[in-house]
Amino acid sequence: MGCVNTITEKLSSLQGIQSVDISLQSGSATILHTATLELSVLSQAVRELGSYQISNHTGIPLQVVTESPKTQASSVSLSVLKPLLIALSVVTLIAVALEIPRPTLTWQHFLPNFMGAFFFIFSLFKLANIKGFAMSFKRYDILAKYVPFFAPVYPVLELTLGFCYLAQLWLLPINVITLVVMTSQNIGITKALIKKTTIQCACLGSTFSIPITPITLLENVVMSLMALGMIVSIVSA
Repeated sequence: MGCVNTITEKLSSLQGIQSVDISLQSGSATILHTATLELSVLSQAVRELGSYQISNHTGIPLQVVTESPKTQASSVSLSVLKPLLIALSVVTLIAVALEIPRPTLTWQHFLPNFMGAFFFIFSLFKLANIKGFAMSFKRYDILAKYVPFFAPVYPVLELTLGFCYLAQLWLLPINVITLVVMTSQNIGITKALIKKTTIQCACLGSTFSIPITPITLLENVVMSLMALGMIVSIVSA
């Protein structure tokens, strides 16, 4: 599955390609694109990843399949988003578990615990394949597009943020950093949704093939609001 995700991300990074769907069972790839494709360009792209190749065994010229963005977006099912929903559920359970020993539940403790668990869990998936994550991340994150080395370093940044949140260290600066990086993602995700461009979400790295959806935006907006709320709380204290 990792090879499929790596090839998918490589092909998706090519100009004019909106989405790539690879089937291991049929050994085929369905590519949604907005520009003319050359088979030699696709083959060269996958050869850079290893001993892979793309060929047209049928002898029939490459077909252009026109699919409306609305149809493409509506094909996203809960089963595709299942890994993301499971990860968010685990994060919530960890945050709740950390609050159980306390006599009362307070947002001042729950929010840092939730965000710490979030960054810890999600950074692990990114660290598993930093190169694959960076390729997907650069397709929509504003900072990753324009700041050199930001994408490869981001998983380590998330891990550091997770540690600081759970350890209750330097809460003001790390909340500011969180707000900045989340805002960068929110802008990129919003642009992709407005243009109805199918892009793989990098939230769980390249381990799972999850498209960007309104749920992705909601997840990031909630994190931004949490960070902003804590900043206001700390400054006004």
